Amino acid sequence: MNEERIFIQSVGIKLEGLQSIQKREASKFGIILCHPHPLYGGDMYNPVIEMASKVAQEEGISTLRFNFRGVGNSEGAYGEGIGEMEDVKAAIKYFYSKLLDNNPYLILLGYSFGVRVGFPIAVHDDRIRGMVAIAPVVEFDDFEYLKRCKKEKLFIAGEDDPYCPPNKLKELFEKLDEPKRIFIIPGVDHFFFNQHKSIVQPLREFFNYLINNPT
Repeated sequence: MNEERIFIQSVGIKLEGLQSIQKREASKFGIILCHPHPLYGGDMYNPVIEMASKVAQEEGISTLRFNFRGVGNSEGAYGEGIGEMEDVKAAIKYFYSKLLDNNPYLILLGYSFGVRVGFPIAVHDDRIRGMVAIAPVVEFDDFEYLKRCKKEKLFIAGEDDPYCPPNKLKELFEKLDEPKRIFIIPGVDHFFFNQHKSIVQPLREFFNYLINNPT
């Protein structure tokens, strides 16, 4: 992937990131990728995050993946989720200003913890128009704030995920407003060990739909 290393100013700290600004037809589209839990090895090099970034770039979408505070070369320390929400805000502000279009279409993708800290911000930020949740931890979070959200939404999870049981995810999904999509992957658990390529098809379909039907 053709990415450049950048640093993002968050609240009192700088965050390390990798950015790819596309100049193709879909260059008005950009995606911010939020990695899994920092205390359990999550970072921007997670295979699921890397694969999602790769698929987006192949579709002509600009990408920004970054390390939350205290991860890799990002300054600061783990912020109990609260600090990480500030990091998400900083990433949105930074990336929105870098895209070539004067009214870019931003998507926020979170994986596990990345959903927990990214989606509460994305729901209320008008710059974010599409949202992707990979393995959201529905076993512990009720995601009440997602109700009445009318932004484009995609949910991806493995059928063997104990933290995102398909039945609970489907219950949540049914309560949400359109537009929405869900994709349950057979034989995959929460960590996608050696199965990160399984997210390619649902992501590619979602990205192509957004590019061809921008709202």
